[in-house]
Amino acid sequence: MIVGVFVINKDIIYYPDSYTFLDMAFNHSPVYCIFLYLLTAVFGDNFELPLILSQFGIIVLATRFFIKSLNKVFKIHSVGLLIIQLILMAPCVYLHFLCNSILTEAISYSLFLIIFSYALKMFVEEKLSYIYKISLVLFFLVLTRGQFIAVVPVLVLTVGYLIFKDKSFAKNYKYLIILVALPFITSLTEKVYNKIVFGHFVNNAMNYVHLISSPFYIANEDDINLFDEENEKTYFKLIYDSLYEAELTHDQNFSIETDDYKFYEHNFTKICNKRVYKLGLEFFEEKGLDYYEQNIALNKLCSKMVFPLIKQNLKTWCILFFKNLKNAFGSFKGLLMFLVLLGYGIFFLIKNNSTIYKFIVLAILFMLANNALIALAVHSIKRYIFYFDWVIFVVLILFLNEILKNKRIDEC
Repeated sequence: MIVGVFVINKDIIYYPDSYTFLDMAFNHSPVYCIFLYLLTAVFGDNFELPLILSQFGIIVLATRFFIKSLNKVFKIHSVGLLIIQLILMAPCVYLHFLCNSILTEAISYSLFLIIFSYALKMFVEEKLSYIYKISLVLFFLVLTRGQFIAVVPVLVLTVGYLIFKDKSFAKNYKYLIILVALPFITSLTEKVYNKIVFGHFVNNAMNYVHLISSPFYIANEDDINLFDEENEKTYFKLIYDSLYEAELTHDQNFSIETDDYKFYEHNFTKICNKRVYKLGLEFFEEKGLDYYEQNIALNKLCSKMVFPLIKQNLKTWCILFFKNLKNAFGSFKGLLMFLVLLGYGIFFLIKNNSTIYKFIVLAILFMLANNALIALAVHSIKRYIFYFDWVIFVVLILFLNEILKNKRIDEC
C-alpha cells in the first residue's frame, strides 16, 4: 500500500528511449511498443496515469506469484515473506522507479519473476510439464527484452539434468526441443512484426552494432588491414578516426592511467550510439538507402567485421569482458562470492538433492548467464542487471528460515 501511494504520487519519467517506444520505432521491443500503443489508443494523451497503474499492477501480481511460489516450497516465516516482498518491490521506489518509467523494465522484471517461479517449481517438483508455461512467458519476455534469451541455456541445462537423473530421455526429449526451438520462434515473430509495421522481414538491427562497440574501442589503427571489402575499410576508418579524434580509444585511455573498463562504461553511448551507430547510418545514407535499409545494412556490415576485430585483439577483449562481467557483480569479490555459492550449491544438490540448493543453483545460473551476455554485448549498468538484486537476500532468508525450522524441531 505504501509503495502504491508513492508510485501514484510520483510523475511519469521520460527517457530518450521512452519517445521511441511511444512512436513504435524500429529496433525496439514489439511487446512493449504494442502495450504502449494499446494504452495510448484507449486513453489518448491521458495515458500516463493508466500506464503507471498498469505497470504497478503487473509488478504487484508478479511479486505475489513469486512469493506464493517460494512459500509453497520453503514455508517461510511471515517476517521473511514481508522482507522479500519489500526487496522485490524496491525497484519501484528507488533508482529505477519501474512503475513510473516509460521503459521495458516494468514488464520484463515482472515476466522474469514469473519465469523463475515456474522454473523453481519444475526443478523442485521435477515436473517437466512446467516447460509449457515457462516457454509461453519466456516468449513474451524475449520479445520485451532480448537479453533474456540467456535464460534458455540455463533451462536446457536444468531440463537435461532432470532427464538424466530420471533416465527418461525417450519420454521427455520433447521439452528440450521446445526450449531449443524457442529462440527461432521469437526470431520469426520479431521478423513478422517488423514486416507488418516497417515493411522489412528482418530481426531488430542493433545486435551487432552493440557487439562491435567494444572491439572498436580496443582496436588499433592498423586493424584496417583485416578487411578486404571497400565498405569495411571505409567504415572502419570512419569510426576509428572519430574515436581517436575524440580520445575514446583504449590506447589513449591507457595513456592517462584511467581504468579501461570504467572509461568504456562511462563513454559507451559516445562510442556506440554517437559513432558506431549514428556515423554508420550516415555512411549508408550517402549511398541512397532509406532509414530502415541503413539500419539493416549497418548491422550486416558489423556482423562481418566484429569477429575479425575480436580475434585480432583477443587478449585485450577478454580482459575487458572479464572486467565488464566483474562490474556486473559489483566487484571481483562479489563475482567470487556468487561462484563459490554456486559451487557450494551444486555440490550439495548432487549430495542430497535439497530444495534450498536447487534454488541457489537456479538463481545464480540465471544471474550468471544474464550478466555474461550483457558483458559480451554492452556495458553492465544497473538497468540491465538489477533483475537479480534480490537473489543474495532471499538466499540469506532461506538459510535463516531453515535454521529456525530445525531449531523448533530440536526443541520439540
